[in-house]
Amino acid sequence: MSTDRISRFERRFRHLPHWEELGAAYFVTFVLRRPPVVALTDPGVGRLVVNALRFYDGKRYTLFDYTIMPDHVHLIVKPVVHGDGAERLPRVIRDLKAWLGREINAMLDRRGRVWQDESYDHILRNEADYWEKAKYIYENPHRKGLVADPAQWPWWGRGSGAGTA
Repeated sequence: MSTDRISRFERRFRHLPHWEELGAAYFVTFVLRRPPVVALTDPGVGRLVVNALRFYDGKRYTLFDYTIMPDHVHLIVKPVVHGDGAERLPRVIRDLKAWLGREINAMLDRRGRVWQDESYDHILRNEADYWEKAKYIYENPHRKGLVADPAQWPWWGRGSGAGTA
């Protein structure tokens, strides 16, 4: 890796390290607080999450693959690069979680935090890395014993960038 590429990274820490690179695609996981207030796979909540993920596709990020699990969400996204800069992954994920948290709370007629503060993110380094994470996302419901065949999982999907990373 060239030192020029390294100089373009931004590194942040909370509990987990976070690396950010302009134009990079990311594998992201965000998780409900413990104990979970709801199963994300309840039909109304699942549709809400899918609609939110798809709403930002093409506006703030390109969405590749996603799956919604009972207590967490996995997705592959690439923040949009504008002529005057780029969407920042931490802000995009923060805004997505904040909106979903408000909507989930309204749906459940409750108050309080819905998500764990920090999300996990991993920069996809190359096409092989993308396909590895896409396969992980697709197979996650089967690995967790939720379906016999991953194709049966109703909360898996692909966005406008699927298969093009």
